[in-house]
Amino acid sequence: MINPTSYPVRLVVSALLFTVAAIGSTEEQPPENTEYFHACSSGNLSTVTSLLEADPALVRTTTRDGEHCLHLSAFSGNAEIVKLLLEKGADPDIRSTYEKGLRMHPLSWCTYYGRHEIISLLLKYGADVNADFDLGGEFEENEDRVVTALDVIEKILMDMSVDDERKPEFVETRNVLVRGGALRWASLKDEL
Repeated sequence: MINPTSYPVRLVVSALLFTVAAIGSTEEQPPENTEYFHACSSGNLSTVTSLLEADPALVRTTTRDGEHCLHLSAFSGNAEIVKLLLEKGADPDIRSTYEKGLRMHPLSWCTYYGRHEIISLLLKYGADVNADFDLGGEFEENEDRVVTALDVIEKILMDMSVDDERKPEFVETRNVLVRGGALRWASLKDEL
């Protein structure tokens, strides 16, 4: 099984998803939505702002692959657009609805990339810190299919070398999650 928390796998997945989100997903969108999703994925705050002012319903629109502007902005690391979308009523727990993809939520993407600033925003606006990541894929019979953000960030930290320059970002991400009430799935499943 491919380890979805390993850094090389995350880099490849991000490159593919960013390309699809920025280009492929918008091909079948009406022309007015193409500009919106491109602005979301490229971090163009002024364009996103003006498009939302002209059509507030865009805050609930998704690409043909079920990605919301909140996914694209969280994925690309644009905290200003994430904040704008949340202020306009975007659901902080919205999941991708693409049948053949990962049905992840914005907090999932931010956890993978150590985006603690955006995680703080998502939590402030009510994101479920213990929502299932829904990693998809093949699992061994005895392997849990459910993982939380805390499970994932701890696995990422465990796999990082001591001198990895990105480690402080991921440590702070873990701290933000814990302060927000994050639990490991093993702790949660006994309570359900």
